[in-house]
Amino acid sequence: FVVDEHGKLVYIFWADATSRKNYRHFGDLVSFDATYSTNQYNVIFAPFTGVNHHMQSVLFGAAFLANEKIESYEWLFQTFLSAMGGKAPRLIITDEDASMKSAIRTILPDTIHRFCMWHIMEKVPEKVGPPINHDRAFWSALNTCVWGSETIEEFEMRWNAFIHDYGLESNEWLANRYQIRESWIPAFFMDISLAGVLRTTSRSESSNSFFNRFIHRKLCFVEFWLRFDTALECQRHQELKADNLSMHSTPVLRTSWAVEKQASNLYTHKVFNIFQE
Repeated sequence: FVVDEHGKLVYIFWADATSRKNYRHFGDLVSFDATYSTNQYNVIFAPFTGVNHHMQSVLFGAAFLANEKIESYEWLFQTFLSAMGGKAPRLIITDEDASMKSAIRTILPDTIHRFCMWHIMEKVPEKVGPPINHDRAFWSALNTCVWGSETIEEFEMRWNAFIHDYGLESNEWLANRYQIRESWIPAFFMDISLAGVLRTTSRSESSNSFFNRFIHRKLCFVEFWLRFDTALECQRHQELKADNLSMHSTPVLRTSWAVEKQASNLYTHKVFNIFQE
């Protein structure tokens, strides 16, 4: 932790042994979210989240920051690296924050940086406005374009089509999202083996939803910590349950193929279900 010259808390980061163990196993991909404001002091709660072998969210560490300046994020990413033995993630997903982007470029220069699709897609209804944001066909076209495009050419064709069909050529926000398309559209990072995780779910959405079950109002630090600790215990209990299920039960096979049988022995049930599909 860091305090200023007046003794006021500026930064604090924590990660226990289980978090560090999880990072050793699953730290290739990190989702970092600083959009929470869940305490009385208006400091930012910023968790580092990953994906385990059951496709569940797992916590690698978390922080409170007094502000969102570049130096705050630089301190945090450097502290995170130190806690994790100097191992940088292969891929980090964040929201579109300029200070965060600058700090990642400085502290994690070899880490691929992508923007969270969930944060971007959440803003679409406000940015396009009615009546378009109530049109099911619009959402179908947008989702097919963003999620369903498997090549860059396919994405470009679909994007241009729905922009033209709905008269959105002059929408500045969508134009800006198009300019940074390589940072959030899956078709532009199909070469990253972890892209499948990004496409099937949103870690920020999942993490937000999870913590909000426990931390849903302005709290003092002590009450926050007690609730956070309860949330973490719940998260880890779910992993233990999934471990037990995978170790002591056998999934139903759909074929007589040896490759399916082998996969059922190698994979967790959740990953095997994806493989089986």
